[in-house]
Amino acid sequence: MNAPSSVLYVIDNTVLSNFAQIRRPELLQLAVHSQGITTTAVRQELAVGETNQTVPQCDWRWLPVVELTEAEQEVARRLLQNLDRGESECLAVAMARAGKLAADDRAARQQAAKRGIPLVGTVGMLKILIDTGQLSLEEADKYLTAMIAQGYHSPIRRFSELRS
Repeated sequence: MNAPSSVLYVIDNTVLSNFAQIRRPELLQLAVHSQGITTTAVRQELAVGETNQTVPQCDWRWLPVVELTEAEQEVARRLLQNLDRGESECLAVAMARAGKLAADDRAARQQAAKRGIPLVGTVGMLKILIDTGQLSLEEADKYLTAMIAQGYHSPIRRFSELRS
């Protein structure tokens, strides 16, 4: 089973970095199927982390980097008051293209919620894999634990917490 093909996921650096930290970018690819995109600013942020060796290098060739339209660039510029460049670009693209913002950063999530933009984060991506039968609950917990060990500030510790 795959993620719904009608959902466009605009993926920010926080989510990319969490999957990179456990060297499993293919899990993110499975979650978004062929509906994931990111922006130039996000790819640049990730490259800085890779260069500084704070984020492991991974193969992200499957993830298209989109060019912002002039209108999206204008929205992104306005969003820079509250967000960094990558987050503002992702939110602008999600707004313009009716996408779902994939981010863990609190400020980005607050700005998206304020604008009625659907959200998903790292936990949500793993949950998609559970819901579509691509990961067991135990496997997802294992990956989540590994991400937390690498510095991810997860809102949950185990997926069993979501069952109640």
